[in-house]
Amino acid sequence: MLPPIKDIPQTARRQLLLVLVERGKVRPSILGVSRSYLYMMKRGQRPIPDRIVEKLLEQATDDDLARVPFFAQYVEYSRIRSMDVDRMVRLIVEWAKANPASARVLLDALETEFERLGLAGRAVKVTEAHWEEWLSYLDSRREAGTLSYKQWQSHRIYLKRLLDATGWVIAPGLVRRAIPEEAARSPKAAQKMSESVRLFVREILQDQDLYARLPRFRARSRKTVAPSWPDICKVIEAAEWPPAKALLYLALSGMRIETLYTITIDKVDIDRRIVAPMADRRYKRDFFGFIPIVAVEYLREVYLPWREIWLETAVKGQEDLRERFIPVKPRRIRQYLYEIMDRVLGYRFELRTIRHRVTTHLTLYLSKLEVDVLTGHAPRDVVQAHYLQLDILEDLRRKYDEAMSRVPCLSPSPP
Repeated sequence: MLPPIKDIPQTARRQLLLVLVERGKVRPSILGVSRSYLYMMKRGQRPIPDRIVEKLLEQATDDDLARVPFFAQYVEYSRIRSMDVDRMVRLIVEWAKANPASARVLLDALETEFERLGLAGRAVKVTEAHWEEWLSYLDSRREAGTLSYKQWQSHRIYLKRLLDATGWVIAPGLVRRAIPEEAARSPKAAQKMSESVRLFVREILQDQDLYARLPRFRARSRKTVAPSWPDICKVIEAAEWPPAKALLYLALSGMRIETLYTITIDKVDIDRRIVAPMADRRYKRDFFGFIPIVAVEYLREVYLPWREIWLETAVKGQEDLRERFIPVKPRRIRQYLYEIMDRVLGYRFELRTIRHRVTTHLTLYLSKLEVDVLTGHAPRDVVQAHYLQLDILEDLRRKYDEAMSRVPCLSPSPP
């Protein structure tokens, strides 16, 4: 039973008018108004009088009323069920018995569309305010140092990609459909989308029920295949461009390749054969490592003179490159080394996998803690308290040299 017309607020009247106009059920002639007056009522520029509301209610069905929050509470759902829904359910059940596989697809599609419309499940429309709060949250974590630049960038990109796919509505069914579609193109991107949307719901929407129903997706991990020592040695010997050869020698320290791209010259001590970025990020740390003995003469006699000339001729005005030990953009080095791999090996390996080969090799000759120190897996306080002392540092370098001397191309030439 609907309330008296005089008690219906203008907001509800306008929403009902918009629903009926959208469905083509009312026109100016039906309401007895001009086209311009109907337009002004739709825009909220004129109030909707009681006589117009009476005509709107005459044209409205229960489904029309259910789309307006004010009227939805007065809809007689039991009457609708007895008249229409029961008959439709019986037809669908009979069809489902004969077509069980298709029925599962229908159920999934209905669930997705009902969630998109906000008629079933838990669906949230993401607004501009939500998005601005999300960006502020990421920026604050970035400034606090609990989020790396790549993670900060990833969460911005992949959440927006997911929202574009779901129409900026977050619902379990919509997310469950969007992520597999992305996984067909890129499993890693689908995993990042899953991580981003779960973080958004937990921290911004703070909806525990929705969070619990969101699907998880994890890309199948691929085991890192490290190149063999003979292949690494072939690439080192074939590399004639000084920055590329210098990068390969530094990579034999076991440092992460992305750290070596940007390490500054004051962090590399060629005389002591130490690379010491002492970078302590939350997830990836690099403390220090050693340069092989065979690399010292090349770095001192060939690379450093080349670097001085390069800074004078090719790096003018690029202050971000001038302080780097290797003042060349990483893309150029990778491109050069990949061309060498194509020529001398017939295949390419990722430069980051050199670290995996070095780590695996060191585990044969050093203790687990010593390897963790050289690869950045040990706690920072342990490294500072014990492994920066001169005598322990010298002992660790001796063990590193002994281990690397077992690699033929890295063994120092006899005097």
